[in-house]
Amino acid sequence: MALQDSVKHIMSETELKKGFDFSSATVTVRAFQAKLLEMAQANMQFALEFGPRLASIRSPFQLLRVIEELTKERIAMFRKFSNEMVELSIKR
Repeated sequence: MALQDSVKHIMSETELKKGFDFSSATVTVRAFQAKLLEMAQANMQFALEFGPRLASIRSPFQLLRVIEELTKERIAMFRKFSNEMVELSIKR
């Protein structure tokens, strides 16, 4: 039992000395919020472009082509934002 008490005591002293940096946490949260807002705007723009492109389709072949193009765009957008979110989490 004495060993566990000393480990807890050492951990609490280390944590107290280290402290918590609220300014860096605030910067991180703001960066994530800005990125989420950017993602939401990109998703909204994508949805607004999707409707008219689907409405202009005249044949089944065009439907396949438009769905293929939009899927590629969506995957690229997802990959881009995923990489950016990972970079944000690594930097902080």
